[in-house]
Amino acid sequence: MRGFSQSITFLRESPTRRIDAIRERLKRERRDIINLSAGQPGLPPPIEIRSLLAKQLVEDNSMELYGYTPSQGIIELREAVSEDLRRLGSIDVSPDNVVIIAGGQEGMFATFMMILNPGDEVVLLDPTYFGYKPIIEYFGGRVKRIGLSIDDEFKIDIEKLKELVTNKTKALVIVSPDNPTGNIIDKNTAKAIADLAMDRDFWIVSDEAYRTLIYEGEHVYMYKYAPDHVISINTFSKDPGIPGWRLGFIYGPSDAIPKLKLAAEEMTYCPPVIAQKFVAAYLRSEARMKHLKYIIEEYRSRRDAGVGALREYLPESRFIVPKGSMFIFVDLSRYIRDSEKFAELLLEKYGVTVIPGTYFSDIYRSAIRISFVVESIERIRMGIERISKAANELRGLL
Repeated sequence: MRGFSQSITFLRESPTRRIDAIRERLKRERRDIINLSAGQPGLPPPIEIRSLLAKQLVEDNSMELYGYTPSQGIIELREAVSEDLRRLGSIDVSPDNVVIIAGGQEGMFATFMMILNPGDEVVLLDPTYFGYKPIIEYFGGRVKRIGLSIDDEFKIDIEKLKELVTNKTKALVIVSPDNPTGNIIDKNTAKAIADLAMDRDFWIVSDEAYRTLIYEGEHVYMYKYAPDHVISINTFSKDPGIPGWRLGFIYGPSDAIPKLKLAAEEMTYCPPVIAQKFVAAYLRSEARMKHLKYIIEEYRSRRDAGVGALREYLPESRFIVPKGSMFIFVDLSRYIRDSEKFAELLLEKYGVTVIPGTYFSDIYRSAIRISFVVESIERIRMGIERISKAANELRGLL
């Protein structure tokens, strides 16, 4: 009988892709659109590594840069990842416990393909990255949310978490640095979560997409505290900044790795070879730490400009200054109620793209996520000034 899987109804078009499509249409109409929605870097990878790869592409006449690779990823990249985790995180992860994937999204899909059975419960923070819920539901999982308070800087209440965990809890998802809030989990909270996971025997899915984009404080590696219960998902879309080349990695315990490899293999067979070669060279180059220092300083300046503009133009807004990632999560409840309608009007009438808070949260329905990494400082301030104009003109109407 002809028809479609009921599970496919749980998958939705990414809201950021939908906004990108509208933005591109308006750009074709020669509208000046300020992009405060993008979750991708505004700075390209180091010229040294780009030049090296360009030389290889021109001079190497073999199939090495064009053929299949092992499904788990080339050994030189897995070794480079292992070295990088040791250098930046002081954790020992064997290259055999690393799976190279075609981007963080595949990592999310492979992880839940591996661990979920229908009826299993997964605890998500509120707010948190919108990509997890549809994947969990696609595999028959049930989402439970733990609400976080902006007044408490989005800290996780361990006692509330304990109340949510049941014998059906299969996993807890932690995004740190967080998307959308930019908050970073602290060591004490990480240790408490790890203890709970080991005691109640559930997985911690640790999303580390922004682990190198830290402006204050440090990234806490959950793997340190519960290595047998942690699956860590990483991407190279943010650092070195190749989102269109689709590359990332997962690391975790030995019993999980073969299953993760098989899941990824069934989806993409192997990760893109050109991206693997590029990142292997990047991670082992002198340019890596120099580039990382450069982008952190630049993004911190843009973040500070955004924070300053919010305080100046939207004094009734509420937010925390993000310690990491690329975003500021701004509560506009004193101006508007419906962030989706607001974002739509903001784009069509005022020429600014943001992401509505409803995509990340059931609680913060009047919030928006502002990205500060794509536009210049001048245009970030201009964009927030336009947001202020829109919020004040639409106050009480939405």
